[in-house]
Amino acid sequence: MLGVLGRGGFGTVYRADLLGEGSFVRPVALKVLNPDMEGVTSVAARLRDEARLLGRIRHRAVVHVDGLVRLDERWTVVMEYVEGIDLAQIVAGGPLPPRAAFEIVGEVAAALAVVHAWPGDDGRPLGILHRDLKPA
Repeated sequence: MLGVLGRGGFGTVYRADLLGEGSFVRPVALKVLNPDMEGVTSVAARLRDEARLLGRIRHRAVVHVDGLVRLDERWTVVMEYVEGIDLAQIVAGGPLPPRAAFEIVGEVAAALAVVHAWPGDDGRPLGILHRDLKPA
């Protein structure tokens, strides 16, 4: 692991390099369930459900989930690492021009709509809700 990208009530997201054969290296983000949450069945189940659902979705505005693994006995979601700065850093620089703010909100809303409407195995929308939006 190369550093912390963010912390939440249930877990910590780390920047890491996925190492493979033949000197293969790919940057990833690892969402690791906090040790004190590992024994909370509902929290661990929610993390596993999140990984399984998001692993099905392919959209430019949604981080791709590559897998769900146990790392040091803790549930860990392996995700695409997206290079860039987060919205909290942008907003810390002062107010955004209205047009830029509207574009950002529009992109986020469009991504949420795609995830909410993503079809399940039966073709009906899964109805996924984010429940934890942050500017990071």
